Amino acid sequence: MNITLGFGDKIKKIKQEGCVHVFAVNVDAKALGEATQESLVRLQSVVSLPGFRVGKVPLGMIKEQFPSMVKDEVLDMAAKASLPEIMKGSGLNPVVSPLLKNVNYEPGKALYFEVQFECSPSIEPKGYEKIQAVRKVHDITDAEVDRYIDQVREYNAYLKPAEENEAASKEHFVIVDYDTFDDGKPVADGSVKGEIVDLSSPQTIAGLADAVAGAKKGETREFDAPFGDKKMHFKVTVTEIKKKVVPPLDENFLKEAGVKTVEELKANVRKLLEQGSSEKTEKDLLGQIEDSLLKSNPLTLPPTLVREEAQELLELFKKRAPAEQHLPDDSLLERLKPVAERNLSLTYILHHIAKKEKVEATDAELDAELEKVMARLNTEEEKKKGRELFEKRKEYIRASMVESKTMALVKERAEIKEEKN
Repeated sequence: MNITLGFGDKIKKIKQEGCVHVFAVNVDAKALGEATQESLVRLQSVVSLPGFRVGKVPLGMIKEQFPSMVKDEVLDMAAKASLPEIMKGSGLNPVVSPLLKNVNYEPGKALYFEVQFECSPSIEPKGYEKIQAVRKVHDITDAEVDRYIDQVREYNAYLKPAEENEAASKEHFVIVDYDTFDDGKPVADGSVKGEIVDLSSPQTIAGLADAVAGAKKGETREFDAPFGDKKMHFKVTVTEIKKKVVPPLDENFLKEAGVKTVEELKANVRKLLEQGSSEKTEKDLLGQIEDSLLKSNPLTLPPTLVREEAQELLELFKKRAPAEQHLPDDSLLERLKPVAERNLSLTYILHHIAKKEKVEATDAELDAELEKVMARLNTEEEKKKGRELFEKRKEYIRASMVESKTMALVKERAEIKEEKN
């Protein structure tokens, strides 16, 4: 079909907000008649009516019996005919499928609709040379090494029964059964068995730790305490008294840590902490460079891509976070939107810097990356699937490599000063 749609008064750009462009399309009576006629012919090959074989239903009857199908077909044909005209005249580069909106259809008279395009932002990158940044260097102290080892010892602590007839004190953990009473009557679901209580820490029930202090195994204590907006009576029985044992820094501990001496242990811990500190420092430095790039190159993003990026982040979050931490999807999407916008903005900025600086990822570099992937796989089946997946994602991997190389270039050119932190 050939609907005559020139750029004169038939197609006009009516709005642009950032990278969202909207065009108005008018189809006059003559072009609409041609489109309607061809639509009827197309529909004739698929519709059927009682008494007529498929392909033999009169066009007039199709027009009368299936007006919504005719409208949809006409609109589809008109939209497809208009897209090349718009693209040719505007030079747009859409990143998602165009959206049809505000349709006004008058059979036999006129058709009006709007086409919305979302396009990649186009910028001339600036401010990426000699970015001012600070590398905050932190020297690991002996105290930090000792504190880390103490934390590991605490993590490996265990509980052992207290001495016979030993009374509960703040250094103990006790296991208790208790019943709850309101005005002398047992509270529904107020009977608890086997609750472990750290007497050195605040309790859910105020006064519980004080009530059992000095009690021995098997002893029962009673006390009153506020619970919610009421004052309840509690009857608590100590069933076990235990002491926390923190493993000493002895031969067994060193053996478990895979070292022979305390000095070797401390050296390993220092190396671990230094690696973590270095990673944190470089992450902070990278964040400063990213912030500078974003500030120097403000841009408006395609809304659909922002939503899609936020949705991907949401799915990733839901896989990693415990189910009990999940918020409603709409709430999470709103929180993740700024992260999505930052990610996309940096991708576009680095893309334009790469283009300007002629940064590329060669086929040889891609092959080297594939070899790294293959080296991590064991069986031939795994390697076969790995190659297939790599081939499918080849251009995405290439783009990621270019992005990494570009950021490395920007970082290399930055003016970085070191500060002790």
